[in-house]
Amino acid sequence: MSNNRIDFFREAAPYIHLHRGKTFVIAFEGEVIESAAFSQLIHDIAILSALGARIVLVHGARSQVDKHLQSLNHEIEVVDDLRVTDDFTLQVAKETIGALRVEIENQLTHALSTPPVINESLGVLSGNFITAQPMGVHNGTDYQYTGSVRKINAKLITQLVDAGSIVLLSSLGFSPSGEAFNLRYEDVASSAAKALQADKLIFIHNDEATPTSDVELSELDQFIKDHPPQKRLLNHIKTALLNGVQRVHLLSTTTPDGLFLELYTRDGIGTMFNASLYEEVRQAKVADVSGIIDLIEPLEEKGALIKRSREQLELEINQFSVIERDGKIIGCAALYPITDTNTGELACLAIHPEYKGGGRGDILLKRIVQVSKEKNVTQLLVLTTQSVDWFKERGFDLGEVSDLPEQKKALYNFQRNSKVLLKRL
Repeated sequence: MSNNRIDFFREAAPYIHLHRGKTFVIAFEGEVIESAAFSQLIHDIAILSALGARIVLVHGARSQVDKHLQSLNHEIEVVDDLRVTDDFTLQVAKETIGALRVEIENQLTHALSTPPVINESLGVLSGNFITAQPMGVHNGTDYQYTGSVRKINAKLITQLVDAGSIVLLSSLGFSPSGEAFNLRYEDVASSAAKALQADKLIFIHNDEATPTSDVELSELDQFIKDHPPQKRLLNHIKTALLNGVQRVHLLSTTTPDGLFLELYTRDGIGTMFNASLYEEVRQAKVADVSGIIDLIEPLEEKGALIKRSREQLELEINQFSVIERDGKIIGCAALYPITDTNTGELACLAIHPEYKGGGRGDILLKRIVQVSKEKNVTQLLVLTTQSVDWFKERGFDLGEVSDLPEQKKALYNFQRNSKVLLKRL
């Protein structure tokens, strides 16, 4: 086995534990079903289920319904990116979606009974889990049998996934009076994720992959402008976030093994959209000491930071602020107010090498400035051997040892020969 595979397993191990028992709603458009990657995707989903994740699948059928209508020479009417479903189109949608559902069930059943998955307790179930309502008339257009989700039978779905089944939802729903409605699969997916309080909503598409990045809700409008091919799906993702879904992942079938890389590595491979913080800047606590040590030890060995023992860090932990990314400490900085002065020392500013270049040093500096003001510190002091230019670019001025407060002057290490930088707040 290659080192890369061993490294992946080591990184994946905590995520396998973390995701066991968690609910994932995984949704894919009709084009994905037709792609060469679909068979492998189905097998990967089966493995996720075998690893203990609670899986709800949602499939689209837009492209297949279009092709079926075209073969019958029936007009396709779309207004504002929403299909107008007349009686004939509804019948075609029922037939097409029904056939797709059977095909997906067959492939999943086969995957669940094939090594390395084989587990007799796992199965795939579909049914009438969706109550729908008509879209009605909008801006003069009667959408007829096009509907929206009114309710998801979360109680029944929960019972089924608790028993180890994969639940498959299609883009059809029924009203209490028995009428059928054609639904958008994106609407079904986001409604299911919200009703089930899913841990993750994952959309898989067949277009070019969007960047591997984290996008906050406040940044999403610009992201949509920058990625016009995915505009329709991105708008649905925005709606899902606004309606209470906390995290949405966007993956492309063009990225091999994307589902595993997204769920079982720290940084993933897709685009993740957040309604809440995934990377947090906060006050450090004792439980962070090991993470801080892992972060600063390489810099201590290079001489960029003064060595600190675990005991010292535990005693001084209240002076530290950290950046935590999905359970890992990737940045830290400390503020030491100097007794009987209005000066505070900014120390131990460190960013993990894999996360440099993202402005995180500036984020920590901003945090330290904020804490300084709260503690009536009006001047920041930095002693550094290797980051002079970085601090000068951020408003620090070079000083002399003679500018240090008396207690710091007495402790100055002339052998280390650190540069003195000062900034008025």
